[in-house]
Order: sequence, then structure tokens, then C-alpha cells
Amino acid sequence: MIFDIHAHLMGEEVPGKAFWDGFTRLAAVQTGRSEERVRSRLPDIWDLTGEQLIQDMDDAGVDRVMVMPVDWGLVPAFKDDTLDIWEQHELHAGVARKYPDRMVTFACIDPRRPNAVALVERAVTELGMVGLKIHPAAGFFPNDSVVYPIYRKALELGIPVMVHTGPEPKPLYSRHCRPVYVDDVAADFPDLTIILAHAGLSAWWQEAAGIAAVAPNVHLDISGWQPMAKLRPLEFYSTMRTLISIVGAGRVMWGSDYPALRLLLAETDWVKAFTEPPQIAKDNGITFTDAEVAAIMGDNAARLLGM
Repeated sequence: MIFDIHAHLMGEEVPGKAFWDGFTRLAAVQTGRSEERVRSRLPDIWDLTGEQLIQDMDDAGVDRVMVMPVDWGLVPAFKDDTLDIWEQHELHAGVARKYPDRMVTFACIDPRRPNAVALVERAVTELGMVGLKIHPAAGFFPNDSVVYPIYRKALELGIPVMVHTGPEPKPLYSRHCRPVYVDDVAADFPDLTIILAHAGLSAWWQEAAGIAAVAPNVHLDISGWQPMAKLRPLEFYSTMRTLISIVGAGRVMWGSDYPALRLLLAETDWVKAFTEPPQIAKDNGITFTDAEVAAIMGDNAARLLGM
């Protein structure tokens, strides 16, 4: 089974203009293309129906995917620029219902919302969502006391919590997204299943691995690593080999962060990055066992979500 543990449905208003402006600037710098060129391609990745996602999954041989909204509604730049957060949840849940054998959904709620705990419970009980994501780049730390009530609710509901880690395009706040802040959460909630989304990315992957190494309830997803895989492949495979050696293949999960990186690396090629590593990895003595690949590409996600 291939299970994409990290994806989204995105359009012009989801997450909103502020995100796409920041994404465009960053993508232009990373790829050497003009901002105008990047912006002209954005409609190619906008997909709020799930139809393009399913097509790309079919082409890549991906069996299941987890999709989720993103709650940046309390960030000043997004306040009047994005779809209402509950409408985003209904949109994702509605699409998932069309593809019950292919999609599952997580909620994503800013814990500073006055009704955050109630929204989490509604997302699970009314919409059938099977996990929760929090996004500290909205301007809070994951170990802040304001977040703890929704951790307790997640424990009560028996769902995992995904925490974004790694830098984000502006106007979001990267300093809140260092993996080290989740160490407090892992200690205070040892029975809570925690996923460090993006495994800290290239900025903080060693920190993410260090936290997971000493906290058995912490898992890593490697969505968003496509730029390193495409632009610096030897560094990517060396890093992956070290990450797996530190944490163990049983707590690392493949994901795409679909669709934001689809323009850089097609879903098919991102799957092949693990199922068919290039010669440059082999030439440098970097290999992965069949068991490691199977675990990372889907078995771990399916086990974690009981599927």
C-alpha cells in the first residue's frame, strides 16, 4: 500500500491570496523562474474537487491519501482573505465522502479560537475526521498552555495530532515551528500520538529526529522534501538514510504536501524517489531495504490510523 499522509485541497481562496503571494515569491527564488511565470501556473494546481488529486494518485500508484484544511484565519494577513474555517472542513469532508476508499481527513483548528475544542469534537463526530493538525506558523507555540485543551480532547477522542514543523513562506511565522517545542508536548502527553509534519524540513530535521529518537509517541512525515530530492538528490538520500537510522523506519511516513509542490515534482516522480532510488544513491552506498520502503510508503500510516 502507498499512503500519502499529508495533502490538501487548495484553490484561490483556500488558503488565500496571502499564502499564494508568499508561495509565489519563494517558488521563484527556489526555481530561478520569474514570479509572473510561477503565478501563471497556480491555476494548474488549484483543485477543490479532488478530481485532479485522484487522477495524480492513480498515475502514481497511490492507494490512499489524507487531506486536511489549514487554519490561518487568525493571522492578520488572512483574516479577510480565506474561506471560513468550518466551511473548509465541510469542503474537505465532502470531497472525502465522494472517495471513501481513497481519502481520509484530519481537522485543522487554531487552538486560540474560543470554540477550538468544540470544533475539534464536531470535526470528528459530525464530519468523520480521523486526526487533528495544528499549525504553529499562525503565531503560537505548540507547547503553549492555550494548545493543551485540544491535546486533551484529541486523547479523549483517540485521534493523532499532527504539528507543522519547518519554515514557512511569509507572512507566516517560522520561529514557532521548531520541533524542539513539541518535546514538552511529548513529555506531558506520553499517550498522545504525535506527527511532526515535514520532519522539520532541511532547517531543523536533525532537531526533529532528535526529539523523535527519545519520544516513542512521536512520528515524522517527510512531506515537503521534494525540493531537496530534485535539486540536491545526494544530500536528500544521505539525509533520509540518517533520519531512518536515528528514528527507525517504523515511525517515518511518506507524504506529498499536495498540491503545492506538484509544479516542482510530479506525484509519480515523488513516489519513485523512494520506490526506485536513482543511481546516484547507489553509487554512494545509500540503500533502503524493501521493508523500510514498505513501512515508509504506507504501512506506517495505515497502522497509525487503524486502516
